[in-house]
Amino acid sequence: MYFSVIVTAYNVEAYLRCCVDSILAQTFEDFELILVDDGSPDNCPAICDAYGKRDGRVKVIHQENRGVTAARKAGLKVAAGRYVAFVDGDDRIKPEFLKRGYEKIEETEAEMVTFSCTHEYERGKNTEIVHEPAKEGLYQKREIQETIYPSLLMNEEMKHMLYYISGRFIYRPLAEKHFLSVKEEISLGEDMLGVVPVYLESKKVYLCREPLNIYRIRERSGAHGFRMESCGQVNMALEELKKLKESSWDLPEDFDMQILRYGAYMCFTLMIHAVNDGQLCRIGEIRQAMKRPLLRECIAKARFKGISPKAEITYFLLKRNLFLVAYLFLLFCKKIKGIWKGRR
Repeated sequence: MYFSVIVTAYNVEAYLRCCVDSILAQTFEDFELILVDDGSPDNCPAICDAYGKRDGRVKVIHQENRGVTAARKAGLKVAAGRYVAFVDGDDRIKPEFLKRGYEKIEETEAEMVTFSCTHEYERGKNTEIVHEPAKEGLYQKREIQETIYPSLLMNEEMKHMLYYISGRFIYRPLAEKHFLSVKEEISLGEDMLGVVPVYLESKKVYLCREPLNIYRIRERSGAHGFRMESCGQVNMALEELKKLKESSWDLPEDFDMQILRYGAYMCFTLMIHAVNDGQLCRIGEIRQAMKRPLLRECIAKARFKGISPKAEITYFLLKRNLFLVAYLFLLFCKKIKGIWKGRR
């Protein structure tokens, strides 16, 4: 078995069939598909079972709802493929995804092969192709350290290697080692906590700019909607990142600063989500949630250069605990952007 493709499903009944069909239609056929129903309350369990009965390549796992991290672990524990790929239940892949992954792995013997991604926004039906900040090609250990490490978490210009796990093929022993160790209670930043150690341990990585993974952006999804508990999730992720400093790997020279930048960036992102979800009435709770020592340290000490005026002004306000002003500023930016788009 060459590939194990793991799909997690929770409340994605409207998208799951499209996702699974895109995998079963692959032009490369040496793969298994593992569907993990994470206790979904909709029709996802029945959809998974129907595919399991229809196609011998499909394995189905049902479990009580424990979150996306636990669901991915459940799939990974039964995977038999040489390499694994994860696909969210509301995403899909192009027909040549597995074939191109196979070709690059055989050509380079890379432990991880990553492809660019098409972001498909649910509202407005807009799309955007997202690439890694590094050029396409094979990176061996020294090149990984010289080119990828400076942007592993976040560089001073707020550019970073893509955090999400979608669109990647990872050598299964490495995936097992690093993704099975991610804490199950972490559901924001869990991709990053698995991908970063894979970069640190890999001897060869191949980056490809072909956009073969289609990542659906749903405004109210766990990854893109605002949740008050997200501040605690980011705090836990930061604690786990700090533990990497105890490892035997050669870390980026500025890893401490990259951790600070990542934390500050996530606070900025959560403020944007709060504005998009109209959470003005909860600004006091948000201020309190972001007073956690690690988050405050990141906001206070992170240093950026050449970032957008929007980000720079927001950080200035957050550093001074002016959360209401930061919220109103971001709301103003959103309205101006909407007016500008309407005139185009």
